[in-house]
Amino acid sequence: MISVQNHQQRLSGNKILTGLGIILALGACSPKTTGVLQSPGHQGGMVSGQPVKKEDNKSTSAHKVELTKEEREAKFIAEKRSKNNSITLVLPFQLDKVNPAALSKADVTRSSIALDFYQGFQMGLDEVAKQGKSFVLDVVDSRDDELHNSRIANSLDVRGASLIVGPVYPKEIRSFGEGLVDKSVLQINPLAASRATDYNLSNLVSLTPSITMHTRAMASQMARDAGSGDVLIIYSTGDADGKQFLTGFAGEIRKVKPSAQIKTVSSLAQLNEAMTTTGSNLIAVGTTEKTELRSFLSNLDKKVKEGYYTFKLYGHPLWDRIDFSGFENFENYSPIISAEAHIKSWSSAVKDFREKYTASFGVAPSDHAFKGYDVARYFGNLMAKYGADYANHVTKESYDGIYSSYNFEKNNTAGYLNNAVSYKVYRGNTFQLN
Repeated sequence: MISVQNHQQRLSGNKILTGLGIILALGACSPKTTGVLQSPGHQGGMVSGQPVKKEDNKSTSAHKVELTKEEREAKFIAEKRSKNNSITLVLPFQLDKVNPAALSKADVTRSSIALDFYQGFQMGLDEVAKQGKSFVLDVVDSRDDELHNSRIANSLDVRGASLIVGPVYPKEIRSFGEGLVDKSVLQINPLAASRATDYNLSNLVSLTPSITMHTRAMASQMARDAGSGDVLIIYSTGDADGKQFLTGFAGEIRKVKPSAQIKTVSSLAQLNEAMTTTGSNLIAVGTTEKTELRSFLSNLDKKVKEGYYTFKLYGHPLWDRIDFSGFENFENYSPIISAEAHIKSWSSAVKDFREKYTASFGVAPSDHAFKGYDVARYFGNLMAKYGADYANHVTKESYDGIYSSYNFEKNNTAGYLNNAVSYKVYRGNTFQLN
């Protein structure tokens, strides 16, 4: 069972606007200093809906000792931690910016990421709880405010938690992580794709593979695909996305194939000079600029017409958002990219989640809802299996969810890094899972 210490109960309405309205109406009772959405029905003696038996006041009143505020807090934290089932979600609902009497679409949009993630997370945790594990879930509004995050990191709503999920924005992650007292508790970065080295928090678990992981994955794939006589060309146009993606690319290739013939070029003239006619030309392209891509692909088309060249392209993960349908020969170059998600819309698991989510909340799940579900399933199961020792199994147990995959490695300064990426190939005017 799950005792959710907030007002964000499962939505019974069919509008996300109604859902946020419920949160606002009930959240008004929450302590303003911490931003936790406490349920008015929640009492200190309640865990997973079961009241904790209290001793007879008559037999204990004579021996009652008044504790100081610090002692009461320490006792509360110790009891909370001892149960090894407390999870705190820190999400940017930004309820402080909303007028409950005049809820607007802008308010819904501002809170949508937090609401979608929370609802998906709750569904995933519900499923784990049905297997017999009890959880206590605290939900805290991070407000997308750095100073507020540094305060709530040391609040009672956070201290004593066995797992902290959030915040989601880079500046929040840093201020919260620096303010967190107990660095033995895992802090999950559920959405931000920024490099873990930007924070250097040893207890941070970064779920979204950074661009560094995509570089490593694509370079490794390119090295595995290369045959005898093939040339591996790294084409860098100098734009920001390209620089970020191609930094260290050659080194990652050589880790897999030390003998690879690698050429790095920065212009179409250099690219043409580097090409071979005796083998395949495997080209890594980092640019996401449409003008650069148009010039690059037009150049390949011209070379193909000469009848001597074959190409295979390895692109930036953001190519998935670019419309290549106007380039009739693009698919002939066998483009491949890496991707964070591996969602299979046709699978029974995805269909089941979509149906249950839509029935519960009246809207189709967003990517953030899928991510929340996977986070709850993975970490909830680890806590259920290993209790207080669950963190020691993060690098030992991988996960293949409905949206995300997890395969973590531990860095002593940057925390836990997710290496799991999928591959997509271009077919029928779209990138599809390989």
